[in-house]
Amino acid sequence: MVKRQQHGIALITILMMVALATIIAATIAKHQANTQDSTAYLMRQNQALYYAKSAEAFFEEILAEDAESSASADYLQETWAKPMPGFPIDGGMVSGQIFDESGKFNLNTLLKSDGTPNTDAQAYFERLLKRVGLSPELSQAVIDWQDPDDLTIGAMGAESNYYGSLPKGYMAANQPFHSAEELKQVRGFEGAQYDLIAPYITAIPSINSKINVNTAPALVLAALDERLNLQAVQEAVNAKQGKLEYFASINDVWELAPFNQINANNKNLASQIFDVKSTFFKAQIEVILSERKRQFTSYLMREDNKVYVYSRSLAPF
Repeated sequence: MVKRQQHGIALITILMMVALATIIAATIAKHQANTQDSTAYLMRQNQALYYAKSAEAFFEEILAEDAESSASADYLQETWAKPMPGFPIDGGMVSGQIFDESGKFNLNTLLKSDGTPNTDAQAYFERLLKRVGLSPELSQAVIDWQDPDDLTIGAMGAESNYYGSLPKGYMAANQPFHSAEELKQVRGFEGAQYDLIAPYITAIPSINSKINVNTAPALVLAALDERLNLQAVQEAVNAKQGKLEYFASINDVWELAPFNQINANNKNLASQIFDVKSTFFKAQIEVILSERKRQFTSYLMREDNKVYVYSRSLAPF
């Protein structure tokens, strides 16, 4: 009887050990599978990044060649503005396109180098705000967000004491914008308010950048003067682009209706705000690899016929 009980206990012990060994083996196998999946994922990510950087280098070459062959002006009929045809790669495809960031209003031009407001840029920005249906006085909040002091410049201004009083308080940046989306944190640009202005603004790391009239949207051009009719501006732009024409200088703009209606003061202001050349660009690159899509954004600066990457983003477009 005792031997039979001992035999039963031994059998149970063996079964438990086998079960435990099976559980351990299954756990190890699952861990290895997870490790393999993680390793494969990282390998695909790195491979996609290499492909994106190759496309980025391709765009850099296009912009550099354009600077040498067509240095006087930049316009949307040039090669750099055309989408890159999808390029087949092992297990997928790479595609992309360059967009002109110089065709938008740069938020960082609202301050001079000494930290005081740039009144010319502010006057234009206020007309742009009005065009999209926002209060022109919101320019004060945008300036306060960047300027180094804690004093508001007007009734619609806002400094850290205002932002700190919000339910989820934070501080004013007191420095230039790093991205246009940062404007969402500024008073008056919350939610849908930001969406109204988003297509027409950028955050270029330069306080001296100008808007390219050849690549700017019609609404950006219409903000030159309150009397300009947006539809008339759009039609004029479409007609000029349809004939593969472009503005070779700012003075060419005033010869075209409806821009010939602009008064002398706004013409002088435009010469400080607008140009016909571009320095800053955005390359949006899409890599499809192993049936998975990855998107990359590279911000490029062209200077002295050389092109540099000054920022990258792995966020989806």
